[in-house]
Amino acid sequence: MPEIKKNDLQDAYWNHLLLKGERPKSVYALMLSLERDEAEFYESYASLEVLEASYWQMTVDATIEVLEKDEDYAAYPADQKLLAFFYTYISHIQGSRSRLVEYFPSMKHIMAVMPTKGDRLKGMRHSFKHFAKSVVAEGVEHKIFADRKKLTEQYDRLLWMHFVGVLQFYIKDESPNFQDTDAYIEKSTHFAIQAAAHGVLESGFDLLRFLAGKDERLEGVSKMISKFIPQ
Repeated sequence: MPEIKKNDLQDAYWNHLLLKGERPKSVYALMLSLERDEAEFYESYASLEVLEASYWQMTVDATIEVLEKDEDYAAYPADQKLLAFFYTYISHIQGSRSRLVEYFPSMKHIMAVMPTKGDRLKGMRHSFKHFAKSVVAEGVEHKIFADRKKLTEQYDRLLWMHFVGVLQFYIKDESPNFQDTDAYIEKSTHFAIQAAAHGVLESGFDLLRFLAGKDERLEGVSKMISKFIPQ
C-alpha cells in the first residue's frame, strides 16, 4: 500500500468538514474513512488541530513562495509587495474558498484566543509576520514607512490585523468575481501605508487612548490597542 501523503490527509479532513458540517470525531474516525491505520496519521501530524493549523499556515507559505518565484517581485517597493501578497493570497485561496468561509475564525475569536493553546492561526500568523517584518524593514529603509521606534516594532502586528480584516471582508463579499475585495485591498492598504508614512497611526492611537479615558464605552478599544501597541 502506498504511503499516505499530507495532502491526502488534508483533503480527507476538509472533505469531511465541508460535507458533514463537523470535524471528524477523532483521528481514528478520519483514518477509518481512508481505510488506513491510525498510526500513519501521526507520521505527519500530532492531532487534527495541528492538521488544520498547518493548512492555514500553508496558505501563507504557498503565497510567499509564488511571489518569490516571480522575477519582477524583488524589485517591487514595499507597498507594492504588500498589495501583491494580498492579491495573490486571495487568488490562491479562491479554489478552496469554502474552507475559508465556513471555518476561518471570526475576528472576535481571533482576539479572544491569541495566543493560547486553542489558537489555530499561530503558524499562519508567524509566517505572515515574518514576511511583514522583512517588508517593513525595507519600507523603513526607503522611507515608505516612518520609523517611530516602539510603533515601528509593532507594524508587523498591525499588518497581521489588516490581513485578517481583508480575509473577513472577502468572506462576506458577494460582489461579482469578488471585485469589491480587490477594491478594498487597494484602498485599505493604501490608507494603512499612508498612515504609517505620515504619523496618522501614532496620532490616532494617542487620541483613542485619551478618549477611552473619558468614555467607558471605549475602554475595550483602549485595551485592544494596548495589547498590540504598548505605551
